[in-house]
Amino acid sequence: MKNYNQLLLDCVNQSHPRQIGRYYASEIYQIIKGYLQPKNFFTSKPIDLTGAKNILRGEAYETQFKEVLEANKIKFRYGDEIKREIQLTEEVVLVVKPDFEFEDFVIETKYPTTSITTIPEKWEYQLEAEYRATNKKVYLGIFSDPFNLTLYPFKPDERRWLKIQQNLLTFHEKLKQLALANFFDKDLDKNLDKDLKIKKKDKVKG
Repeated sequence: MKNYNQLLLDCVNQSHPRQIGRYYASEIYQIIKGYLQPKNFFTSKPIDLTGAKNILRGEAYETQFKEVLEANKIKFRYGDEIKREIQLTEEVVLVVKPDFEFEDFVIETKYPTTSITTIPEKWEYQLEAEYRATNKKVYLGIFSDPFNLTLYPFKPDERRWLKIQQNLLTFHEKLKQLALANFFDKDLDKNLDKDLKIKKKDKVKG
């Protein structure tokens, strides 16, 4: 059996296939800041042990909060049932999935490793997308020890939404161009391989 730490790493580092034209709200900040680029879109840097533990701790808090809501018979929706897709163009879809959806609002939960008092920029873009997808009030829910949940109301902004769309469409076009270039490069390599094989056969015959 694998050791405990390896179990954690393998759990968090499971690969999820990416698709050109399908982008996720949680990736918007990375795209805008250039951390996620077309050239590395189909590859992902492995999450280290500290990162894995932080992710799993946040997910554990989220699961327990879900159980608290259920125990108190509070109506809410959770998981894939609240996933939405915003069709930006015929080719580009923005996938949005808040953590918890209630009748009049949604909550996106996080478990940061440092304390915060305002909503950081790195989460504003995801929250903006959640507002656009649900048309409901959006809150950032910050978990902290021992089991606290602090809600920060999010204020949507038209300029931010426009920035998101412009950056996603630009990223998409660059990704398409790169994919097309790679396709022709591979096709060229195949043709070169065929030519070399033919030439080797001709030499053998001669």
